[in-house]
Amino acid sequence: MLLLLLLVLVACGEQRPAYPARQPSAGALTDPAQIAAGKILFREKCASCHGHAEEWRSPRADFFQPPAPDFTEPRYRSADPAFLYWRIETGKTVEPYLSRGSVMPAWQGLPDREIWQLVAYLQSRAS
Repeated sequence: MLLLLLLVLVACGEQRPAYPARQPSAGALTDPAQIAAGKILFREKCASCHGHAEEWRSPRADFFQPPAPDFTEPRYRSADPAFLYWRIETGKTVEPYLSRGSVMPAWQGLPDREIWQLVAYLQSRAS
């Protein structure tokens, strides 16, 4: 019985979907110039949903279900950069995010360099 309960708990746990392994160029995630470029991109493309009020967050973002994270939580500093890249690139177009009602657009059209700049900024933004 205990084994069955353990299996159910493991099966119901949050599982991160598979995503491709990627590596930014050496130092890209810690380079102040890349982080600054990522901050500009964040304000242009992301802040309306993921920012704070002083970052031009849209009032409509308050009604998103699930809510859009603001990336200040410490877990984002240690998040796998390849996962963050993948989430930016694919947005809501993949499971489990599609069926959970995510409204995040896919940013597949952004150059790799810009996606890595966003990743660098997101990780620097985390407390």
